[in-house]
Amino acid sequence: MSSRARVLVAVLATVLTVLVAARVGWAGKVEDLSKALLTDSSFKVRVQAALLLGKLGDKGGMAALIKALDDEDKSVRAMAAQSLGKLGGAGAAPALRALLGREHDSFVSTQIKIALSALEDQEVKDRKIFVTIGPFSGGVKLADASMLALLQTSLRQSLQKLPKLTFSETPAKGRGRTPQLGFLVDGNVSRLQEVFGIGETSCEIKLMVARWPSKSIILWTSAGAAVQAGRRDADKLNARRECIEATAGQLGDSLLEFFRSQGG
Repeated sequence: MSSRARVLVAVLATVLTVLVAARVGWAGKVEDLSKALLTDSSFKVRVQAALLLGKLGDKGGMAALIKALDDEDKSVRAMAAQSLGKLGGAGAAPALRALLGREHDSFVSTQIKIALSALEDQEVKDRKIFVTIGPFSGGVKLADASMLALLQTSLRQSLQKLPKLTFSETPAKGRGRTPQLGFLVDGNVSRLQEVFGIGETSCEIKLMVARWPSKSIILWTSAGAAVQAGRRDADKLNARRECIEATAGQLGDSLLEFFRSQGG
């Protein structure tokens, strides 16, 4: 943009601001701006009112902006679409899609598409991932309740690094209007044994991730480890715990990579 064009834009913005200030008194009042948007005879005032409603970020202006999508002036319709893209809310996207279906002006249509894209980006940004850690039952006998609890805790600690991930006690399909992602993480300890003669404990954990509530499995993986074990019972127990923790750490890294790919 040339320096002359930038000056013209700045002058126009100043003039429009003065016009609105003269008509509505204080531009911070959502109700006054909404009234100006819907009733003022000057399209310039209506454009600036729509602009300021978007900048204020108050969803109280949504109803007026949605109605302004039917304004006779294309500049007002375009600005109303832009502001709805900033405000979001339950009615914004349907109203914008409805306008897009009947709008003939290419400039307005472009602004509608930009606004819809902004709303979709915001939905993805706000989306939470709900994860349930399963019981990991059905494995070998040495994988008792204490070992399984250690496995579950280790996986939770790894996944807590993801800010958008929320743990749920039961598999969740999501909450609220915004589509959420629900996952079940489960599996079993397929091997946990002491290798006689070399003083070693080895283990393997199989893990799957299923989408909820469809229960469709979208990830199968496994990991294993081997650690030195002593002869005393206490040493053998510690070796089993260390083996489970080491393997859970590997699986935790795999889960982090997977859930990051899902937007976590």
